[in-house]
Amino acid sequence: MQCPYCQSQSVVKNGKYSLRDGSEIQHHLCKGCGKRFSDKTGTPMSGLGTPTGIVSLALKMRGEGMGVRASSRVQGKSHSTILRWEGRMASQASNWSPPAPSNGEVTLESDEVYTRALREPSPL
Repeated sequence: MQCPYCQSQSVVKNGKYSLRDGSEIQHHLCKGCGKRFSDKTGTPMSGLGTPTGIVSLALKMRGEGMGVRASSRVQGKSHSTILRWEGRMASQASNWSPPAPSNGEVTLESDEVYTRALREPSPL
């Protein structure tokens, strides 16, 4: 494993933390820079207490055309939480190919359904 901060290979396991569903995430400690991280560090899933599988399923449901409120009822999550997850994915659009449009609007495509996540346009 490589440190996401300094790219050092000197990494050791350094404890675990539990998610809400009882699953555990392994923490690592970099001997090079002294920073602590997990496999989720630097990803859109970083900092979420919800397991990746639940977030992924909710986004797939939205991509298949299920409404945000229906998705939230099935998942047992708030509709605003699912919208926040969509926003996290939209914020990572610059890391995807092709690049996001420069007009401040990001369109995420999943199957034949489009979901728009608006963000503030940058000042000129």
